[in-house]
Amino acid sequence: MKPLRLALATAFATWILLLIGGLVNPMGASMACPDWYFIPTCNGELLPEMRGGVLYEHGHRLWASWVGILTLALAIVTVKSKQVDGTSKRMAVVALLLVCFQGALGGITVKLNLSSAISTLHLSTAMAFFLLLIALCVRLVPAERWQARAGSARRGLVLAATAAVFAQIMLGGAVRHLGAGLICGDDWIGCGPGAWTRQPLAHLHMTHRLVAYALVPLVLLAARHAAREAAALGNNAAARIARLPAVFIAVQIVLGLATVATGRNAAIVTFHTGVGALVLASLWLTWLLLGRARTAAASKAVTP
Repeated sequence: MKPLRLALATAFATWILLLIGGLVNPMGASMACPDWYFIPTCNGELLPEMRGGVLYEHGHRLWASWVGILTLALAIVTVKSKQVDGTSKRMAVVALLLVCFQGALGGITVKLNLSSAISTLHLSTAMAFFLLLIALCVRLVPAERWQARAGSARRGLVLAATAAVFAQIMLGGAVRHLGAGLICGDDWIGCGPGAWTRQPLAHLHMTHRLVAYALVPLVLLAARHAAREAAALGNNAAARIARLPAVFIAVQIVLGLATVATGRNAAIVTFHTGVGALVLASLWLTWLLLGRARTAAASKAVTP
């Protein structure tokens, strides 16, 4: 299999893994498999009866193992390929190391009985791994596929939005793992009669909400700016992708409000995690594509 196709398959499998992982906590299945021995076992069995919490937790472990196998294959195929540059090969190796680290974090999370700090780090590493795979996919696309006219791409705003969304996802992870998801009940606006209670977890929850609202104009502005820049560079693909963050952030806000209104319905919470990853990924991809388009434009500008 070609490295690009394998990288795309691994990135898609990773997004599915984010969805499955996001389902474990809402279903109360985080400790359904209290053992961890560097292989995907549950209560001493590789294939236990997949019922109750075991279905979600062990299903998460099995799919994570599949992502690990894909990443190993990706590293091998990429390193052996003569058409792939050295940077891409190093990125594939880093991806393999990162997925191993992520697996170890999963085991440590279980051994430490769901430490909120380790659980949040586990989420952070998952998102970093996802972004690395996207970057690798972009690098593996042949250079001749990128068409652009001479121009400039100011990507600072897009990168700032990407970093802010990443931080917001980590904040959301802390809300989940510290049990602050329902601290404000079903109040969509504030957090109880006083709008801001004295409870630290309520402060955390409301901070997550307020940051989400602040992100909306930032992401919309970054998407609009990026789409215009991509169009100016003549890169229609990048222009279309640049519009995706605006769509995803709107869906994400609706899912966040629905999470509160439904008392953390498991399906809604899961898609809230998944769409959050798509907001992040679409911004990151936009930033990468603008950089690639700028390089292509510069190359054309100096070509006699």
